[in-house]
Amino acid sequence: MAETLLVVTLVAAALYTVLAGADFGAGIVEGVIGRKGRERVDVALAPVWEANHVWLVLIVVILFVGFPRLYTTISIHMHIPLLFALLGIVARGSAFTFRHYDPSPILDRWYTAVFRAASLLTPLSLGLIVAGTAADSLPSAPDGGFYAQFIAPWNTAFGWAVAVFVCSLFAFEGAALLAAERPRDGVPLPYLRMARRAHFVTIVSGAVVLIVAAVTDLAWFDDLRGSPLALIAMGLATVLIAGVAYAFHAGKPWMLRIAMGAQACCVLSGFFLAQFPVLLRTRGHDFTYQELAAPASVLRGLLWAVAVGLVIIVPCLSYLIAIYKTHRVTARD
Repeated sequence: MAETLLVVTLVAAALYTVLAGADFGAGIVEGVIGRKGRERVDVALAPVWEANHVWLVLIVVILFVGFPRLYTTISIHMHIPLLFALLGIVARGSAFTFRHYDPSPILDRWYTAVFRAASLLTPLSLGLIVAGTAADSLPSAPDGGFYAQFIAPWNTAFGWAVAVFVCSLFAFEGAALLAAERPRDGVPLPYLRMARRAHFVTIVSGAVVLIVAAVTDLAWFDDLRGSPLALIAMGLATVLIAGVAYAFHAGKPWMLRIAMGAQACCVLSGFFLAQFPVLLRTRGHDFTYQELAAPASVLRGLLWAVAVGLVIIVPCLSYLIAIYKTHRVTARD
């Protein structure tokens, strides 16, 4: 049951990385593409963008109920980046909505600035949190001062490298999302130059993550080199670079979406498979998922609840996306 819940969590994380990541990335690159690009962002994100947070909620619920010690450790020692991630989500959603309905030009500029800043703040914070679970920086006992307990766990070179990589990945996904919105058949997708630059930065920042992990002698890096599944996942992510580039140049939006999503999923899977079955590294002990899992009776009830929830969520969300993302030819087009 614990393994099944972990698979569901990984799938939910992959969906959030691809779907919500593209939305955050669109906000990151909006400042680069100008006023006309802002209109494209509004069309690409509305009205399904906020629904993508359902996957984040699912992850939180599974960790809270099914792996309470993992949830407790992260929520205590990572509460600062967690706070900024949540503030970014709320501020971004509010600003995106208010700039549509508030006619004031002055406030519109403030809303846009908040929307763009929050689109960067949240993925940066999420990267710090994810890196903290693998960086051997979490305290194993409530000893030490405020810095040792609440800042040192995420304020590491590896943490910031992963955070920059997540922002770069989301920015590339955002560029791909905007490029795939209402394309013309047989023509290279728009924003090709910007997407190539974002993709290059993503590749470089991913290499920096591995270099920092090697230089700082992280156990996660040693595990990565010794895990065939993790190496295969990372290798597939590298191979898919060519597929993404071809989809952009050939003007194939669906191929772009599939290749981009598969690439993000491979990176995410490789990161966690590297240290599996370990889920949490602290300064004194590495915790496996068996040690962190709740009792069997709790896992059984949670598994039934998740199954029922997914039966409701997946069709409804798919129908919502199908309605609003089906390209219709209108007089305005």
